[in-house]
Amino acid sequence: MSGINKIKNLHIVNSIKKSDIIFLRNKPESTTNSQLRKIDSLLENVRSDKLVINDVKNFFYIDNKDLTFDVWGKNNVKYPYFCLLYPNNIQKSIEKVIQMLSIKESILLRINNRTGGTSMIKIDQTTPQDIMITKLDSLINKTLHYQKKRPQTNIMAVEHINNGTKKYNYSFRVHVLVNEIVSYYVGISKKLVVSMSNLECDDLDEFVHANIILIQLMENAKFKQKIIRAVTSITNMGAIDFLLIDNEPIFLEINPIWKGNFFEKNFGNNSILLDWFYNKPELEKIIPNIFEFKSPIQYWEKFYLSLQNKC
Repeated sequence: MSGINKIKNLHIVNSIKKSDIIFLRNKPESTTNSQLRKIDSLLENVRSDKLVINDVKNFFYIDNKDLTFDVWGKNNVKYPYFCLLYPNNIQKSIEKVIQMLSIKESILLRINNRTGGTSMIKIDQTTPQDIMITKLDSLINKTLHYQKKRPQTNIMAVEHINNGTKKYNYSFRVHVLVNEIVSYYVGISKKLVVSMSNLECDDLDEFVHANIILIQLMENAKFKQKIIRAVTSITNMGAIDFLLIDNEPIFLEINPIWKGNFFEKNFGNNSILLDWFYNKPELEKIIPNIFEFKSPIQYWEKFYLSLQNKC
């Protein structure tokens, strides 16, 4: 809220009718179908004359990654090869997994409406079938549980694409508002799931190297346009995650809201980030994209100023 309070001509009002901009900040994992219907009914008669950010009409195309990929396919946006499995038929699912592993070295099993950092399991051509069944069974149980509240919940088998180096996995993230790139960074990790909370002291050189790659690519207008198109083909705001293959983005998912360790108090008490931000000022000239997150109030002030200019 401190960021929005810095913008003189942007004010929070207590009525949709009084607003010029409607900004929805619902967390996908905890948003129910009934809530979506209620919000949609409130927006039904105002969409034509107001700017709606993160409209619920796009919710399922963002939340269900299989639907995200379908939309991207129709808009010439690159994404990993994938297929849907069968939560009610484990044998049929295993057959499909084995078929996919005949053409892909490794795949990720994941639930379609959970973020990449959760409910994701890697298997490859060397994984014994009994291990596959055990791992898939655990996902099936979660999927059937989630289906009670979210009927479209399903299991995906997604091509696993090696990205980064032998030692590190990279995850590229760009924040887009309408048709503008707000911020960006590269996360690195020695683990399969890349999280900024796993940074270690000796990761600095790799972290700097990875972010320099993205900084240089962001100087290319065509590269930036590919990112913007991936987001705007579905929604008008989001943190989009992708991999790089020969400097070409392969898109993974869109998160309609973002916060994470960068924006929590003391960066989620991440001692590594705190050290880099406050004890290594020379890094700001090398990776300025990271230092944009150092002051959350200034970051969100810039964000809301950009939002005001969209109206």
